[in-house]
Amino acid sequence: MQEVSGGGNSKAIFVSIFKLIGSAFMSAKVQVFRFWRKLKDFLIGATVYSAIKDLEEKRMFTEYGLMLVVLGDMLGYPVSSYYRFKLLPFWLPRVGKWKHYLLREKDVTEKLGG
Repeated sequence: MQEVSGGGNSKAIFVSIFKLIGSAFMSAKVQVFRFWRKLKDFLIGATVYSAIKDLEEKRMFTEYGLMLVVLGDMLGYPVSSYYRFKLLPFWLPRVGKWKHYLLREKDVTEKLGG
């Protein structure tokens, strides 16, 4: 009887050692992954981050212009469009931000800055 319980105890020790080694390996793997991710983020930030931000800003302005043409009557511009009802489900989450952007008071320095 003691041999069986002793065998079970050594099995438990073996399993715990295996888990410890496995977790150490996974920890090293995670650290390597984090290092490469940080390196990738650094290189993107150093090379193309400003271009990406400029493109996102241009996309936003283009989308806001299209929204003005299609949904302009929400702000008092007399525009009639057939496509309004087809595009409204896609734009509904952004309508609040769009209205705030168009109706906010702009400073002279913003207009001069571009």
